[in-house]
Amino acid sequence: MEIHYLGVDIGGTNIKVVVMNEAGLVIGQEELHTEDSASIPEIWKSKIIALIESKTQELAGGDASKLRCGISAPGLADKHNTQIICMPGRLSGIEKFDWSKELGREISVLNDAHAACLAEYQGHFQALGIKNMLMLTLGTGVGGGVIINGDLYQGAFQRAGHFGHMTVDHMGSSTMTNMVGSLEFALGNFSVKERTHGKFESVKELVAAYERGETLATYWWLSSVQKLATALASLANGYSPELIVLGGGITAGAGAHLFKPLSEFLSLYTWAPGEAQLDVRPAYFQGFAGAIGAAFLAKSKSKQNQK
Repeated sequence: MEIHYLGVDIGGTNIKVVVMNEAGLVIGQEELHTEDSASIPEIWKSKIIALIESKTQELAGGDASKLRCGISAPGLADKHNTQIICMPGRLSGIEKFDWSKELGREISVLNDAHAACLAEYQGHFQALGIKNMLMLTLGTGVGGGVIINGDLYQGAFQRAGHFGHMTVDHMGSSTMTNMVGSLEFALGNFSVKERTHGKFESVKELVAAYERGETLATYWWLSSVQKLATALASLANGYSPELIVLGGGITAGAGAHLFKPLSEFLSLYTWAPGEAQLDVRPAYFQGFAGAIGAAFLAKSKSKQNQK
């Protein structure tokens, strides 16, 4: 029986699931409502446990060795990628929950932005000959991931790639990490109402008003894009990647309204000696990238265990 890989991405709103075959191709996907705030405590956790058990029966006849599983979730994973050890304020009960112990099988766990980065790299950009890549996920907040010499770099305490917590305004508001004027605050969906003085509730609304040519919307949106450009140019100086990939809901929703002004701002800030240019592209995968990355993690762990 062929081995398959199950990837589960736990979000605050939805749980996304993919099944991947040995060739790295997604052969099935589905989506469930998370119900993080349901009246029944941690119902999302019970859903995932039941899902993994049912998929094991369906795809592997109950043999866990034939269906390897990875989980993508917000927060910091432990150094062995077995559980989330820090996730304040969301998904109550996920911190220090040992999925492997609960299910009696190996479950690999990865930060959701790291998982998205792994999906983009192993699922698409690696085949293009890329070896060094950064990814930023632009959504409610801003996350990211780092590929160095073809491998996902998680760093000490698994914090690598948390680009949302870099400073783009030293006089700005402080974040949960004590970082002032973060990129996450400048661009993330969670802060739109505050930084537009209550005029807009979401980035989607802000970009729509920018598209209509509204003056204040144009100022607020382009200010955010300008800060993103300074962040990307700074990251290019620090990491010297061949490619920076932008994913997440803001990237998908804004499209050219993000990439056109971003390119113009980058032309001001990018250090490009000789023929070197900063290559910034939209993500290849969309909403299921976290689940795909979790499946790739399970696949890589399986190969390591076989050595």
